[in-house]
Amino acid sequence: MAEFKQLKVDFPIPEMLQNDINALEEGIKNNVSYIDCLQCEVWSSARSLDDEEKEKLIIDYYCRRRW
Repeated sequence: MAEFKQLKVDFPIPEMLQNDINALEEGIKNNVSYIDCLQCEVWSSARSLDDEEKEKLIIDYYCRRRW
């Protein structure tokens, strides 16, 4: 499994999305069995971004990989 590192971006991350990313990070560090659910939360929050490219970047990085 890949080591979790938060993606560095040059745009502001909304608070709700950052909270979901932080929850995903904690889940990975604690080896929880519901990583897929945490990824779905990130996915859902990322959909609120105002830019399709930013949304795709976040979803690809956090939700389309195995942690």
